[in-house]
Amino acid sequence: MSKPFKLSVVAPDRTVFEDMVQSTIVPGVSGYLGVLADHEPSIVALKTGVVEFIDADGQRHFVSISGGFLEVGGGSAIILADTAERASDIDISRAERALEEARSALRGEETGVTSQQAAAELERAMNRIKIAKRG
Repeated sequence: MSKPFKLSVVAPDRTVFEDMVQSTIVPGVSGYLGVLADHEPSIVALKTGVVEFIDADGQRHFVSISGGFLEVGGGSAIILADTAERASDIDISRAERALEEARSALRGEETGVTSQQAAAELERAMNRIKIAKRG
């Protein structure tokens, strides 16, 4: 069993998770990054993706994020996410509606969003659906 460390996952509106974990894997902009206790102090930019962690009891958990930063150091890791939702909190039907709206916008249908915004929303919605089905 790995040495535990404190993980905090924070979104602008709330703390999504804060407790001791054995490990975490985060979606860095240059690829996924694993973190264990006593990891080298770092600050890493994050992209939309899956945060996976194993809690102190050995249970695997998933959180959907859409960008942000990870700070590691001093026996803890803090994820400051643009948005964050635990798998159990994701409303799949809402995510599927967002996915369809983004696809409509990318097909050129009138939706009031740019193609760049639609592409970002498509990525977020697909990530949320994938995580909800995992968790």
